[in-house]
Amino acid sequence: MNHQAKKRFGQNFLRDKNLLMKIVRESNIIDKHVIEVGPGQGALTTFLALSAKDVIAYEIDTSLKPTLDQFEQQYENLKVIYENFLESDLSIYKEDMHIVANVPYYITTPILFKILETPMIKTASLMIQKEVCDRLLATPKSKQYNALSIILQYHAIVRKIMDVKRNMFYPVPNVDSAVIRIEKREIPLIESEKEVLFIQLVKEAFRQKRKTLVNNWHEAFNKPKEGLEAFLIKHGFVPNIRAEALTKEDFIHLARMWEYD
Repeated sequence: MNHQAKKRFGQNFLRDKNLLMKIVRESNIIDKHVIEVGPGQGALTTFLALSAKDVIAYEIDTSLKPTLDQFEQQYENLKVIYENFLESDLSIYKEDMHIVANVPYYITTPILFKILETPMIKTASLMIQKEVCDRLLATPKSKQYNALSIILQYHAIVRKIMDVKRNMFYPVPNVDSAVIRIEKREIPLIESEKEVLFIQLVKEAFRQKRKTLVNNWHEAFNKPKEGLEAFLIKHGFVPNIRAEALTKEDFIHLARMWEYD
């Protein structure tokens, strides 16, 4: 394979067959409908096609078409679509879908939000930057804990499958990776009419991480600090608490009790 990896597409190719097989095995996609984001040279695609009912692979780099055409000819259950996954209309799929992908680092967060916002996507197994994985799995009072940690853990059960050293890729990236498993919750943790507020409260709470909850919410919602402090005290929190000290359940409770609609 003589394809030159393109930095603008964040291309780093993984070729270790044992690792690829483990990713597919842990993804639990036997006889299921799978979406692969960025099939690249088809190393993971092969094992997906051998296990899944069908595979839809989104590839932005059309120069890979000659290579991927060979895989389409070999596997009848594989279809490659040459477009930007982030701009694709996934509402065309009516079945439950499962994503397996080696995600370009620079679009990890947009891909995560697209997964969360697409109802038919039920699970995702993603190779991502290890630092981002640590952030997504982070717990309160840790440095990595942020709004995305809470939002993802609210929407899904999240676990790490494995760490992957940088020297297993070509070209070798500057950081290590990890494979993360996301299983979306079937039953929401909060009433649907409160979910948008919950997400907003979380995002604004971490807007400036070094500021207190009261200061961040005061600036975001234009509410008096005294009232916000009284609200927190009423529900068992000290008035100078910071967002990083609150659990997902704390934010859910505060969203339910919010008095400033």
